[in-house]
Amino acid sequence: MKRIIFTLFFCLICTTCRASQSFETDFNGQNYKLLYSEKIPEHSGYINEYFKPRENRNSWSETINVIHFPNAYSPIDHALEFSKYLNTMNCPNAVDIDEKQNMAILDFIIIDGQKLPINLEFNVFKYEKNPECGTIAIQYIKKYSVYNTKQVEKIKKEFEKLRPKTLKSIKKFEIPEIVKQNTDEIKLNDLP
Repeated sequence: MKRIIFTLFFCLICTTCRASQSFETDFNGQNYKLLYSEKIPEHSGYINEYFKPRENRNSWSETINVIHFPNAYSPIDHALEFSKYLNTMNCPNAVDIDEKQNMAILDFIIIDGQKLPINLEFNVFKYEKNPECGTIAIQYIKKYSVYNTKQVEKIKKEFEKLRPKTLKSIKKFEIPEIVKQNTDEIKLNDLP
């Protein structure tokens, strides 16, 4: 009897742990589903990529990524190092450091292309201490496609409103637990 109770208890614990992994997340009132997960050899951590309904890795307007850096012991140092790297590429960026929370927020825009049409990607990272080890980051990206010069002014106005709202939202956002499995191992298509 004790063996049966132990087995049931063990199964319950395993199911609870599995259920706590986040295959969906909400950000700014929008639902995102996990569609891609992979271990990144460069830093031995996983990346989880979440997309809005009807979007995927090849066609998206906004995405949320959760990235684990198991060997990055200081979230603030990691953000500052990435900021330095962006500076070497002449990419303007801003870092907001919260020493008390051991957290940093980094935002920047990447311009893909030299002449129209181009893509602009607004990136925001929030780095914080991972409860297990290292640093964990949430990355929000919004992509703008620019086909003519008239759109540039419109996007600039939209961005001026979006940036403060996004920075405020990401600061409050609770980073989902990292899914430590490759996409093909978790059979995402079978999830509810």
